[in-house]
Amino acid sequence: MNKKHLRQWMAPFATATLILNTGYGIWGGTDALASQAAALSVALAEVSNLNAAALDTTRVNLFWANPSDINFDHVKLIGVSNDVYVDNIRSNSYTLSGLQPDTTYTFRVKTVNKSGDESQGTTIQAKTASTSAPVDKTPPGEVSGLTVANLGYNAFTVNYIMPKDADLSQAIIYLNGNEVQRTTGTSYTFSGLIASTNYTVMIRTIDKSGNISGGISIPVTTSALTVDTVPEVTGATVTSVNNYSVTVSWTSPSGISTVSLYRDGTLITDSTGTSYTFNNLSASQTYTFMIRSKRSTGALSSGVRLTATTNSTSSNSSEVSNLEVDSKSDTWIKITYDMPSSAEKVKIYVDGDYKGTTSSESYKITDLREGRWYEIKVTTVNSNGRESSGVKISERADSYSSSSSSSSNYEKARDLMRIAENSLNASDWRSARDAISDLPSGSRKSDLLDRLEAIRNRAIGTSSSSSGTSPTTTTSGTTNSYTNNAFASYSSSFILTPGARSAYVDGRATTIAQAPRTINGVTMVPLRFIGEHVGYQVSYDKATKKIILNRPDDGKQVVLQVKNTTLAVYELNNSRNYSTNITAPVIINGYTLVPLRVISELSGYQVNYNTASKQITITK
Repeated sequence: MNKKHLRQWMAPFATATLILNTGYGIWGGTDALASQAAALSVALAEVSNLNAAALDTTRVNLFWANPSDINFDHVKLIGVSNDVYVDNIRSNSYTLSGLQPDTTYTFRVKTVNKSGDESQGTTIQAKTASTSAPVDKTPPGEVSGLTVANLGYNAFTVNYIMPKDADLSQAIIYLNGNEVQRTTGTSYTFSGLIASTNYTVMIRTIDKSGNISGGISIPVTTSALTVDTVPEVTGATVTSVNNYSVTVSWTSPSGISTVSLYRDGTLITDSTGTSYTFNNLSASQTYTFMIRSKRSTGALSSGVRLTATTNSTSSNSSEVSNLEVDSKSDTWIKITYDMPSSAEKVKIYVDGDYKGTTSSESYKITDLREGRWYEIKVTTVNSNGRESSGVKISERADSYSSSSSSSSNYEKARDLMRIAENSLNASDWRSARDAISDLPSGSRKSDLLDRLEAIRNRAIGTSSSSSGTSPTTTTSGTTNSYTNNAFASYSSSFILTPGARSAYVDGRATTIAQAPRTINGVTMVPLRFIGEHVGYQVSYDKATKKIILNRPDDGKQVVLQVKNTTLAVYELNNSRNYSTNITAPVIINGYTLVPLRVISELSGYQVNYNTASKQITITK
């Protein structure tokens, strides 16, 4: 225990004796978490129930209840009238000795957090006993009626009656010999205990002179942890197998409305239905599926297993080939494709919704919204009525302004590309990107998209090599490194599917490291993948499990924490801060997944989820 005296105020050879409170541990935490608390401008909590008692003519005892704030570190005691300073008190009481008889002293008790910040403090006066007055050495009476209530496997409550002593101060609560709380109340609840474990609770009383009673004890044994046996589904079967998908069905038991569905041991989604299709599988591969009943409490059954092998693909493929966009306007898109000999007709789906059936090798999709991205899927149907998994393509309907010829649109996009290549300017890059997105699919568009990617790589490489280090910005005492994300900032659209690693970014197919998931009915998406595409630098503090996103061009900072339901947003350019509650982020396979609504908080993009196709569309 460290003690500092800035000025001698006690009698010669005066000593300070610390009464240790072994029941109070030191709350854990990290510098990063403390810095974040400072950034949120949360006021430091003060001690409570501050009392003082004269032990005799030369000693006084101060005692209090420490705050439960996780950032609390220790207490600092200041003798206000004498500027005496005692630091680093980690208990909840302190005895000062070597004082003058019959003298009043004023003290201030301050709390100190893990960053060293101090509270305003709470002031109290203490007077030593007079040499002519008798010193109270009699302990107070004991509590009575000590009983146990609400006994569970991990918690219980004790109730008691305080004695009637006129100078009674508090009750001191102990568990297995360790002090856990001082209180003026008549009950206390212990939590976070272990099932089927013996505990001893003791309650002692303390009066205003600091005298402590011998204590009253009671043994308590927590109850056993009961296991909830959840009934299994019945009639589980594989109802359909395709090249790239498997459909299973089941009947849920009485009282169960939700099942959890797994593929090869990995949770894919929760379902309230009686069938589900596992998509995006590989041909000629054996999969193991599991269906587990799930109670509203989250308890799961052991599960029913099913095995299925997807169909093989032959050289004479059952899918269409050469699927591409032939032409388009602001309200329609025309596609062409080559039908295989085994197909009698094709079915057209847009964003998972059925649009029509045709035996022609072209189809015009109408009633579209201008400027919007669409995912188009073409499936084949053979003479037996069997439908293929389908081939997909993504395309955006023209904006109203896109009325000029395809050739002139290409020339405009090419000119904007040349400007961006020369300037390496983010604004020029985005103008070129938008113009290229309006072009119909084809080799010329692909060439321009490759050049667009090369510009972004050059810009990022130039930034990182110009000074050897990345620029930094300091916010609220925390330093975060920013890289040049200007050219990677604003992808305009994303299409993702829960359970699938395939995705589309600005209409181009890509593969993401971690597939989105549906967890407890909430769609969770990979944060880093989307965050970096909308201009954020994403960093992760492994010690605190805190995710910090910074976007330099508009000074926006977003802070999340795994298993924490608070999302904090700092708009540094206009000094606006706010927070909101979300479903807590989770880590799966080393990747952080967040609920869909976080994406709109990050970027202001429109987020849609198509329940029929189970696809997520994110558009600017």
